[in-house]
Amino acid sequence: MKMRQGLSAVLSFIILTSVFMGGCSQINAKTKSTSLTTTPNTQNAPTISAADAYNLIQQNLNNPDFIILDVRTADEFNSGHIAGAINIDYYSSNFQADIGKLDKNKQYLVYCRTGIRGEAATQIMISLGFADVQNMAGGITAWIQDGYPIVGPITTETTITTQTTTSTQSENGLRLQFSVNTTILTPGEPLQINVNEYNTLSTNNNVAATTNWVVNGFTIGACPNINVLPFGVALFQGTYNAQNISQGNPLELYAAVPCAQLIRLITGYDFLPDSSNAAIMPGGDLASPTPMSANVIVGGTYTQVTQLTPLVSGDYTVVAGDEWGALEFLYINVK
Repeated sequence: MKMRQGLSAVLSFIILTSVFMGGCSQINAKTKSTSLTTTPNTQNAPTISAADAYNLIQQNLNNPDFIILDVRTADEFNSGHIAGAINIDYYSSNFQADIGKLDKNKQYLVYCRTGIRGEAATQIMISLGFADVQNMAGGITAWIQDGYPIVGPITTETTITTQTTTSTQSENGLRLQFSVNTTILTPGEPLQINVNEYNTLSTNNNVAATTNWVVNGFTIGACPNINVLPFGVALFQGTYNAQNISQGNPLELYAAVPCAQLIRLITGYDFLPDSSNAAIMPGGDLASPTPMSANVIVGGTYTQVTQLTPLVSGDYTVVAGDEWGALEFLYINVK
């Protein structure tokens, strides 16, 4: 009898112990599950490849609602960054407050060095209510490895050059094409700029003239008010893009000389197929068209009436634009 009572007591103890331990396991499991839900899940952050990011940037050069956001430290940003990017340091104690000041309805491309901080920043922005945010996979490391341009000093041993050519779609099949001969100059060395308007259609293209210039100060000569070409270039000291170009002041590329005050009577351009040659209307003749192209040589700027001053060291933005509103940007550095 005593043996049965003893066995019964042992069994009761084992059962109670099992229940108690099982309850602790359930509590620990719940606690662990709760802690996981409070950890940011960066695996779900929308991502985009460096190649797709480059194409996205090119498509939105004229879009003020598209923002490139670099979330690296200020030192990392200053060592080289994507042209036009703004910098908000992910490691800063004010990161969320600074992010919260941005317009949540705009489109954002986020990047960091390798993609990790960018993922976390993207997830934070989504949680704050940002409507359209993408992180660039691999960060600026992947961007550089794929051969895409950056601006600013380069601290790596790899030699990276910024792009020297670019183009954008303009009015009714026209394409604004733009190039520079180099991206690195020494003071006094001339910069050669080529710009042209090209008809991509396989048929004649009669395009009406307009005055939808986005930027003031475009020129290809000393007398831009009588120029027959529908495009021009401008040079700005510093780094600008479509979002902030209106804040810059174009440098004087030509000396101030007397120019005839003629009224521009051009009504349009009749382009030949697959060509940058066009008849200027009214009265133009396709048998003897005018080349819609120009070469500009910049050896310096005119800070006074006729005194040429070589470009000083620093970053510069070269902009091409046409009267239909197309804009293109290239970046150079004077050592």
